[in-house]
Amino acid sequence: RALTVRTNVSMSALASVPVAVTRADSRAGLRASRTSRARVLRASVVTSATATKDAPVVVAGATTSTGRLVASLAVKKYGGANVVLVVNKDAQKTYWPEDMPEDVVEQRMFAPADELVKCVLVDPREAADALGKCSSVIFCAEWGATQAELATALTPLLGSNCGRAVMLSRVGINRRDKAPFETQNKPPKKMQEMALGLKLPFGENSGQPGTLDGFADAEGVLAAAQANSKWTAHVVRSGELRGNGPLLLADLSARLVDNLYDVKYQDLYFRKGDDGQGYTKRLNLAATLLHTTTTTTPAPDVAALSVVCEMVGPFGLLGEMTVTEPTGVERRKGYDMAKGKAPGPIAGELIDELIAEL
Repeated sequence: RALTVRTNVSMSALASVPVAVTRADSRAGLRASRTSRARVLRASVVTSATATKDAPVVVAGATTSTGRLVASLAVKKYGGANVVLVVNKDAQKTYWPEDMPEDVVEQRMFAPADELVKCVLVDPREAADALGKCSSVIFCAEWGATQAELATALTPLLGSNCGRAVMLSRVGINRRDKAPFETQNKPPKKMQEMALGLKLPFGENSGQPGTLDGFADAEGVLAAAQANSKWTAHVVRSGELRGNGPLLLADLSARLVDNLYDVKYQDLYFRKGDDGQGYTKRLNLAATLLHTTTTTTPAPDVAALSVVCEMVGPFGLLGEMTVTEPTGVERRKGYDMAKGKAPGPIAGELIDELIAEL
């Protein structure tokens, strides 16, 4: 039996080398360097809330690879009826795959098919009812300007039930004039149609801000909205994103480079605020975003990196060097992303332990 889509859109209203880096192993338990224990991050502590149908968790930016993973993990944790996904109407019918047998859905998407299709999909212009009742909201857009647009449109709609707003952002927003962030922040090019109808970003500048500029704007919107609200704001920063989202189509849908990251880099390194540089695997990032909505000790601003790097030479002229080791060979055995055999996401208790070590 294939996974079929049931969409509910009946919402009523606008409706530097790291010192003592700590390491998490989602399979073998916590491996921590405890040579120096720093202060625990202090955040405004609010009562941890469980998502329900009357106070759901809302995932904005749910069509990104990270957003799809957050959505799937939220469904596994709370059940589909307690999760609302903000998805444009024209993308709702195809949000969940219709061609995937149910016996492989849970293996590839971390939640059972019959629960995934219970999610409420709502257009951002019709999301006021869901946001007015939600227990928390997670902003998952992977492009800065999109994140800022979502935050501008949705944060004014958050109601008194909301305890936390969690936002995906990027390391480097306070270092945009330094390598490698200056390059990462270049404005995107216009899409230009090539042979066979293929569209590639080879045109003139699109006029949009660079992605780090966009994330800086998004953080500003979140902070301004939180200043006059009872809910607390939390930022989880990624490096450059790697790793597949949930595999939706045929076996070959696993991108080879991202497949490598999914299996080879299973650990996670946390830093305070906008610190460090490197790459972040989407699955562990998604687990961190979701866990931040419920943990009793949420960090206000933390960077989560799967691979920590540093620039070499003056102004980074000699390129980038990796300073953290990949996952050991023994822990990589038995995984094959093309067959849906992926390492599981980092456990919530490990996230808490790692952040407490900062």
